[in-house]
Amino acid sequence: MKVLKTYFEVFEILKNEFYDFNLESEKIYIQDAVFRIAAQDIIADIDVPHFDKSTVDGYALRCEETFEANDEAPAMFEIIGEVKTGEVPDFQIQKRQAARIFTGGYVPQNANSIVMLENTIEEDGKLYVFKPVRPSENIIKKGEDIKKGNVVIKKYQKLEPVQIGVLAAIGRKEIEVFKKIRVGIISTGDEIISPDEKLDSAKIYDVNSFTLFTSCYREYALPKMYGIVKDDFEALKDILYKALQENDIVLISGGSSVGTYDNTLKAIESLKDSKVLVDGVSIKPGKPTIVAKVGTKAVFGLPGHPVSCLFIFNFFVKKLMDIILHQQDTSRKVFAKMKTSIATSSGRTEFMFVKLHFGDEILAEPLYGKSGSINLLNNASGYIRVDATKTGIRAGDIVEVILI
Repeated sequence: MKVLKTYFEVFEILKNEFYDFNLESEKIYIQDAVFRIAAQDIIADIDVPHFDKSTVDGYALRCEETFEANDEAPAMFEIIGEVKTGEVPDFQIQKRQAARIFTGGYVPQNANSIVMLENTIEEDGKLYVFKPVRPSENIIKKGEDIKKGNVVIKKYQKLEPVQIGVLAAIGRKEIEVFKKIRVGIISTGDEIISPDEKLDSAKIYDVNSFTLFTSCYREYALPKMYGIVKDDFEALKDILYKALQENDIVLISGGSSVGTYDNTLKAIESLKDSKVLVDGVSIKPGKPTIVAKVGTKAVFGLPGHPVSCLFIFNFFVKKLMDIILHQQDTSRKVFAKMKTSIATSSGRTEFMFVKLHFGDEILAEPLYGKSGSINLLNNASGYIRVDATKTGIRAGDIVEVILI
């Protein structure tokens, strides 16, 4: 009797088998690197800023000479010059001297504070300061933002616009990033035809290739379609071999027949250095899921029904991508209140699709449909998990919804 894996056993298998996956890298310009993943630590080779910099428009001076300043007895200074933005001043601040300075300006030597413009009056070459300033007030010190020698971007860090700004700030034009995961997509089944063929008899259009292909674009992946393979072992073996040469992960979407499932398993097992890791999972939908390793690469045998197929992609394939890229769970989740009760009785962990309604509170409405119903996914906002130990969820219970 076949022993089905639990979903968390599958997670552990994926982690143990693929955590050290050797993904190739490439060097690209930083403006093209947003949402890519860094392939190495980036160390700052300059201080940011690399000089003491004013954060306001005002005057550079010695703060200790303002400590007794007030509205009735302002501190008085001689204005000796102006710091032009982008230039290094050629003078120093001496006792009871000040210099005009603008935001971003280079703080002159011996000055230790910037008094804001609105707290001063300038008249006949003299500056009157009406409010004390503290040491280093309105100055960002050299290296205060980024210190030379510090790691500013870590390996496996996803590069958001902020990280691109950091790279620009330290003068990096290029960065080494991981290449996107290459994913081959094969659809199988005698009943499957492509959308450009005429629909007749008991044929159905290929849905899974297109939902899987486009789902890859939401992930860190580059998909490639390998077309439809009929229920033929040799044909599937040949196309699987080709796809494995060109990709990191191969997804085989099965037809509805038992023979298709058997051919997928046989084709995987026939390849050199292949190892079937999972042959069936104790979940609903997605029980007939295959996970295998061929050499260093991953192969998934996905259910043929569109709902099950896409669910397993989101649940297991996406998990594998996160593992390869050393990312935390990147699923988008919200908490919601169940609108109505649901009952389960399969003895397996079930995943129920729900539609979210937003108002004073977020309500999750369960959606019912067969695993072959693509329109079920069309109406769904996400799914919830009902553990095998439970017999259902009551109306009003708070549930975690994984968005799709």
